[in-house]
Amino acid sequence: MQLTDEQQNALNQLQAMLQGSGFRGALLHGVTGSGKTQVYLELAKDALNLGMKILILVPEINLTPQTRKRFEDFLQCEIPILHSGLGAKEKRETWKKLLLNEPKILMGTRSAILAPFEPQLIIIDEEHDSSYKQQDPAPRYNVREMAFHIAHKYGALVVLGSATPSMESYENAKRGNLKLLEMKKRPGGLPLPEVIIADMKEVRKKQDKDLMLSPILRDALAKTISDGNQAIILLNRRGYSTTRICEECGNPLLCTDCNVVLVYHKQHGKLMCHYCGKSFPPDTHCKCGSKEFVFAGSGIEKAEEEILDWLPDSKILRLDADTTSGVGATEKLLQKFRKKECNILLGTQMVAKGHDFPDVSLVGVLCADIGSNIPDFRASERYFQLLTQVAGRAGRFLENSQVIIQTFCPENPVMQFAIKHNYSGFSKSELAERQEAFYPPFCKIIQIRLQGKNKNRLDLVAKNLRSQLSIINSQLSILGPAEPFVSKVQKLHRLVITLKAANPADIKKAIDKVDYKGVEIRIDRDC
Repeated sequence: MQLTDEQQNALNQLQAMLQGSGFRGALLHGVTGSGKTQVYLELAKDALNLGMKILILVPEINLTPQTRKRFEDFLQCEIPILHSGLGAKEKRETWKKLLLNEPKILMGTRSAILAPFEPQLIIIDEEHDSSYKQQDPAPRYNVREMAFHIAHKYGALVVLGSATPSMESYENAKRGNLKLLEMKKRPGGLPLPEVIIADMKEVRKKQDKDLMLSPILRDALAKTISDGNQAIILLNRRGYSTTRICEECGNPLLCTDCNVVLVYHKQHGKLMCHYCGKSFPPDTHCKCGSKEFVFAGSGIEKAEEEILDWLPDSKILRLDADTTSGVGATEKLLQKFRKKECNILLGTQMVAKGHDFPDVSLVGVLCADIGSNIPDFRASERYFQLLTQVAGRAGRFLENSQVIIQTFCPENPVMQFAIKHNYSGFSKSELAERQEAFYPPFCKIIQIRLQGKNKNRLDLVAKNLRSQLSIINSQLSILGPAEPFVSKVQKLHRLVITLKAANPADIKKAIDKVDYKGVEIRIDRDC
């Protein structure tokens, strides 16, 4: 395959870095569909010719089959993989090979970074993805930080690739700590997809408020199918109705163990908690005693129902946690879509992650405002990444592709950057806000998460802990204790204390001296 000028330029610089010594790092920032994988392939070929070992990481298990096939076909060698979805026999065979020092290439998800393997080249695709951070169970680690540590130890080259790099990686590249390589065009002159905004405030004035799809999306979907192409529809909400509201007191029904609204899943005929997994009958009494209720809010099951009502001959494949619970279920569903056995892929954020489908000419985003107002300093970054990544699934091999985003807030600055594919503008704005508010990448941040069954005891320990931290280091910026977005899970109340400092050593010294007996705590770095 002939490389574009941008691909060749990036490859030339990476080849020069590959033959260097000591730790080297590069950020390959290319728009969606710009051919970053082809650059990885050529670089891996050069590394093998130099007798180097290569570690290739992808964020999700369901991305390993397509990525593995591309690398094996190009490099003409078998590549072992490691991830949590493998059976015991497969894992055992891979570990045997690693302990015998056989493989030259290893591919996997985040757990592969812990394998007994000494790479000279580490490729982390979609480096921005939150899946690269291990939260529970222990050990807790960030793959990107682990990769840098391993690279320093073995003198390796680390290549981070993404269309929407994390703010930390992008700022590191701007400071010169990583080599910034950019690819701003798709091969063959294919344009980025046209993005159309459907203002649902105006749409709701003209159509039935219960309908989830706007007229423009319904018509585009019908045309896509009649043309023999495929469509991806994103709705980041599981279930059928997102809440059940009491008609007597007006309150939503909460999980008895968590401070979380229950979601109605029509497929299972149950109200379900998405945090602890507990389920309840749909007619469960409200705590006020009333039996009268209404369902409100729309989830992915309802969207599937509406599309089938509108296009009864369409073949929909739904991709969410309810349809992919079995071993290998996700890959089987994606294979069906890849083989064009289905023409509509309807899914949660799973559908936005690095998939390469040649016949997708339309992407629709329902309820695009979900996640834009979460009280988290990374909310805008994740919102921009999700919109940009899912939009990038359209028109990777086809002209005249479209992305239709349904929103109640089209003037949202983050959305405006996303619809223009303007990462540079977004990062400039976001980094300026982070710097003013003293958040990463301009400081180090640690969140101490406390939880316990006794709320009063938890409050007391949290207040004492804050006092101790203030005494130990007066230079720390301390926020909280405060309740997180979800304040109770599995009968355990939660509080968080956030520490910020320019020097990470200041935080470490404070944490090492703290006495936090009496409650369970977890420490999350760069949360």
